[in-house]
Amino acid sequence: MMIHGSPIRFSFPDDTSFDERFWYWRGASGCDYIHSIYAVDACPPLTGAVCMAVKRRGGKRVAVAAGTYPLALRPGEADEIHVHLLARSEEERRETLADLRLALGGGRPAAPFAAAARIPAVAFPLAA
Repeated sequence: MMIHGSPIRFSFPDDTSFDERFWYWRGASGCDYIHSIYAVDACPPLTGAVCMAVKRRGGKRVAVAAGTYPLALRPGEADEIHVHLLARSEEERRETLADLRLALGGGRPAAPFAAAARIPAVAFPLAA
């Protein structure tokens, strides 16, 4: 599995807890996609949104599945749903999902990725 994630990296006032509300997941293309974090039982009905099912293991978050809302999950399979809402078209949504699934180790891209060049609102570079 090649996928990895990281918390948002900005300095916020101490009372905001942004590090627990947003997470970046890096696709196979190298693009980083920001996601909002929800508990499995508290995710709003965002039909068709790109989602990552995530299991908390100690202090780490481990992606266990990628798909569109609603995800078909077995009880206990995930603790969180990470939702990406910035795809501006159905094509971008499909490319984003394919990129994340490829990084997760499932499937091959249907076409070459142009995400880094074409989707600046979706691809957020992480600070080194």
